[in-house]
Amino acid sequence: MRIFKRIDIFLLKQFCLLFAGTFFICEFIWMMQFLWKWVDELIGKGLALDVLGRFFFYAALTLVPGSLPLAVLLASLITFGNLGERLELLAMKAAGIPLVRILQPIFFFVLFVAAGSFYFQNVIGPESSKRLYSLMYSIRQKSPELEIPEGVFYNEIPGYNLFVEKKDVDRGMLYGIMIYNQGSSFDDTQVVLADSGRLQSTAEQKHLRLTLYDGQRFRNMQNTGSAMDHATVPYMRETFKKEVDLIPFDVSLNELDANLFNNNAQAKNLKQLTLGIDSIIHLLDSSGRAQYAQYSYGFLSRVRMEGRKDSAAIVTQAKKDSLVLDSVYAHLTANQEARTARLALDRVSSGESQTDMLREMSAYTNRSLRLHYVERHKKFTLSLACIIFFFIGAPLGAIIRKGGLGVPVVISVIIFILYYIINHAGEAMAKSGTWETAFGAWLSTMVLVPVAVWLTWKSNKDSAVFNIEAYQKVIKKILKKLHI
Repeated sequence: MRIFKRIDIFLLKQFCLLFAGTFFICEFIWMMQFLWKWVDELIGKGLALDVLGRFFFYAALTLVPGSLPLAVLLASLITFGNLGERLELLAMKAAGIPLVRILQPIFFFVLFVAAGSFYFQNVIGPESSKRLYSLMYSIRQKSPELEIPEGVFYNEIPGYNLFVEKKDVDRGMLYGIMIYNQGSSFDDTQVVLADSGRLQSTAEQKHLRLTLYDGQRFRNMQNTGSAMDHATVPYMRETFKKEVDLIPFDVSLNELDANLFNNNAQAKNLKQLTLGIDSIIHLLDSSGRAQYAQYSYGFLSRVRMEGRKDSAAIVTQAKKDSLVLDSVYAHLTANQEARTARLALDRVSSGESQTDMLREMSAYTNRSLRLHYVERHKKFTLSLACIIFFFIGAPLGAIIRKGGLGVPVVISVIIFILYYIINHAGEAMAKSGTWETAFGAWLSTMVLVPVAVWLTWKSNKDSAVFNIEAYQKVIKKILKKLHI
């Protein structure tokens, strides 16, 4: 008995050709979105072609799992829309072949696609994500003139502390410049103030060209001895309209080690995510126990010292002690009261700062835990989305019976946009801690599964889905029963 019949081969040819084309179209769309996001980081960096090639190659690999569901949806809609428009689907049903049997060969192919999506996310995706992050951070550090922040001292250039009040990225100009040039000793110190300037890399990418306009340079004139031995240190003041300095600095691309990003949740496979979740939970538990022991140390030590097990008695004794302390405080002098108050305020401020630090650390660790959970769920939801979109696209194409790139593309875009909004809203809620991570990560799946089941059932029964008159009749019957 032949496993694949001629009708199966015919359907697979129809679907696979369209799937290959739609997949590359979807991948191109996602790449354009990715490029639009990172275009400012790439322009003007003088990157070599091999670096750009690797950058886009790694980005394309990471976008494969997101392109597969949309490609399955679009290919399913077009395939079964073409079959319905050419009456081939009607002929198959007339020959006694049910819709479920017609969907069977393509369904097995979609199962293979879903398995491939999971493989990409679990094996290829984490490695390509690490290499992509390494390239992105390396590219960011390639041209320091684009990374100098406003209002903060920048010390990534060896021997220089650079302060910029305002920056014009479009023109490449820096305004309100203050430079501290610390040489080999205090005697070599120079301070430069300039109204504006420009920092660019030279053609050989071994130096930075610093062009300053309308500024002053202050140089230490103490040549010998320690400056601390003198009451004053003479400086030479130099005024200039334009000055160009060459700073030794290798601005060629120094790619970071990809292993530095191993702790990123997106750079881990399923096993590493599970181990990471266990490690973070253990860290949170141990940190919580440590803080509990620290804050309860006084109370517990009091119990051990007095040998009491009744906490109420301890509290009563503490209240009596506080009354004694109040009476002691009342007999203090003014200076002693002020000193005691300052000491108490210092302790309260220190405790508040420590509490804020612990709260920030706890928030960061909990967010990392949620990110690990979401990434682990995504490896299953994105793979399952391929199957769900097949059972949405194939029945819908059989119902609308329109092929080509017109109506199917419009319907696919609408469905995928709704999926994209629901999926990202759920993930955002899960990552922020507003919802449970499982609920947020699986929200889109829970919404689309009933739609896929309903469309498959309606298509198998040859029911009219877009018959407005049928829905009007049902609504009128409901309103009539409700006496409205």
